[in-house]
Amino acid sequence: MSVPNVTPSLPWMPTTLPPSPASLSLRSPVWGVVYGVICGCGVLCNGLVLVVLLSCRHTLVSDLYVVNLALADLLSLLGMPLLIHQLLHDRGWVFGDLLCRAVTALDLNNQITGVGIITALCVDRYVAVVHSATMGQRRSVRCTWLVTGCVWVCSLLLSTPALLYSGVRWGEGVALCVLDLPGAPLSLYWYTLVHSLLTFLLPLSVIVVLYSLTLHHLSRVMKRVQRAPSQRSRRVTRMALAIVAAFLLCWAPFHAVQLLNLISTGPPSNSAFYLNQAAICLGYAHSCVSPLLVICCTEGFRERLPHARCCQFLFRRWAGFWPVSAYPPQGPNSAINSPPASGICAPQHRRRTISLETPPFSVTENTRLSPGIRDESSIL
Repeated sequence: MSVPNVTPSLPWMPTTLPPSPASLSLRSPVWGVVYGVICGCGVLCNGLVLVVLLSCRHTLVSDLYVVNLALADLLSLLGMPLLIHQLLHDRGWVFGDLLCRAVTALDLNNQITGVGIITALCVDRYVAVVHSATMGQRRSVRCTWLVTGCVWVCSLLLSTPALLYSGVRWGEGVALCVLDLPGAPLSLYWYTLVHSLLTFLLPLSVIVVLYSLTLHHLSRVMKRVQRAPSQRSRRVTRMALAIVAAFLLCWAPFHAVQLLNLISTGPPSNSAFYLNQAAICLGYAHSCVSPLLVICCTEGFRERLPHARCCQFLFRRWAGFWPVSAYPPQGPNSAINSPPASGICAPQHRRRTISLETPPFSVTENTRLSPGIRDESSIL
C-alpha cells in the first residue's frame, strides 16, 4: 500500500499537494480570503466569550469548560496568519524551522484540546441532567479544573511528535512546513489512524451516546408525568443536535480526506487539492461554530452578555435582540450594588464566586416534575 509521506494533522501542510509547479496557480487569493474570514470571526467570537465569562463575578461550573474551550479555539487560530501567508506567497513557508515546529505543535495541541473539552463538557451535562441526585455533588470546581488540566496535559503529550519531527522541507521549489516522521510511510499510516480515532471517532461516539441518553431520559420523565415537552426541553434537544451536527460536519470531511490519502496512489490531482483545502477550512471553521453556539443558543450566556461592560453599548443599540430579563439595570439599585440574579453576571469588582449549578430539584423518574430544569439550556 502506497502511503504519501506527508502529515495528516497539520492544516497548513496540505496532505494533497499540487502535482506540478504549474499547479501553484491553485494558491488563489480566494483561499486567503476564506481563511481570513474564519480567523477574524473566530478571534472575535471566542474573544467575546472569554471577555463576558471572565468579567462575571458569578460563574457557573460549566463556564469553566466553556472558557477553556474558547481559549483552545483562540490559540488554534494563532497559526492562521502564517497559513494565509504560505498560501499567498510563492516561496511557501518563510518563517524558519523553529517557528514551524512551534506553530505545528501549538495548532495540533489546541485542536486536540478543543475536542477533549467538548467531550468533557458533554459528560458534565449528562451527569448534571441524568444523575444530578446521585453524582451532582461531584461536579465541584476542583474536579472541573482537574478534568480540564488532564485534557491540556494529554493534548500536549499527543502533540509531542509534531514538535519533534516538524520542519521545513523543499518540494518543487517551494518551502513547506511538514511533519516528517521517521519510518514513513508505515509510521505515518498508523499516525493517521490513531489521530483520527482519538480526535474524531472516539469523541463523536461519546458525544452521540451521552446526548442520546440525556434526551431519552428527559423524554421518559415527560411521559411519566404526562406532560408535553416544555420549551426548555425542546431547546435542549435542538442544542444537542446542533452540537453533534457541527462537530460532524466540520471534522468528518477533514478526517475522511486524511484516510483517503492513505489508500490513494499516484500524484494528487487539482480536484484533490481543492477538496483538501475545503476540508481544512471546515476544520478551522469549528473554532467559529463553537462560540457561536454558546452566544446564540445558550440562554444563560445571552442573559449575561448585556451586563458585560464591553458589551453594554452594543446592547443599547440592539436591545430588541435580547430578552427583557437581561436588560442591564440602571440607577443606584443596579447589579453593581446588588448581588447578581441567577444566571446573570455583574461586573467583576469583588471576589469571584463559582456556583455548582445544583438543579432546584432532582430530575428523576420517581419524582414529580417541578418548575423547569435550571441550566439545561446551557447544554453546550
